[in-house]
Amino acid sequence: MSEAGSEAFRRFVESVEGKSLQWREDVDVAALLSLEGEERRAAEELLMRELDENDTRAPRALAKAECRGAVAPMKAALPKASGRMKVAIALALAELDAGPADPIVAEVIRSGDNDSAPAAMAVAREMRSPEIRDALTWACMHHPTATARSSAGSILLYASGASNDPFVWHLRPLYLQLGSEDEATRRKAFVAICEIAQIDPSLADS
Repeated sequence: MSEAGSEAFRRFVESVEGKSLQWREDVDVAALLSLEGEERRAAEELLMRELDENDTRAPRALAKAECRGAVAPMKAALPKASGRMKVAIALALAELDAGPADPIVAEVIRSGDNDSAPAAMAVAREMRSPEIRDALTWACMHHPTATARSSAGSILLYASGASNDPFVWHLRPLYLQLGSEDEATRRKAFVAICEIAQIDPSLADS
């Protein structure tokens, strides 16, 4: 192993340890991609061990490294993964052509988990499958988190083509009503959103 390679490997390991604020969101992918041979295999194995620790950085890095050997471990980690981790794994599997992300993201949305809602909604904004549409219609009325309900409404409007603005600001007063604790207020706003987006409101209860 070369001196340069050893230094890159040490940098990578330090980034996985995440002691520096620099590496709280992602590991040192540049260092990872520079590794070869035994070091590359060791680095990928380290990331795969992180899958059981709900380290959302690991699936992203494994996908960027085009690590096909991580597909089975990522699928095995899904059942016990946190919602945010499921979203990260779903995107990584899709990037590795190992299955669509939409059904997993839809499942996370329907879980009603507050912690994972922002991550799931962020990626759902660019998804157009029936699974995502149905999960978002459910979320508009039934997600326990007010911000998730409002986000779901804005995504449905954007996906319908009602605006080129991903956050559909001109209809913000409408979808913000989904955050109300009053069900009648939510339902009225939801029906209006469905009319604009040409969605059957009954999907919210399916």
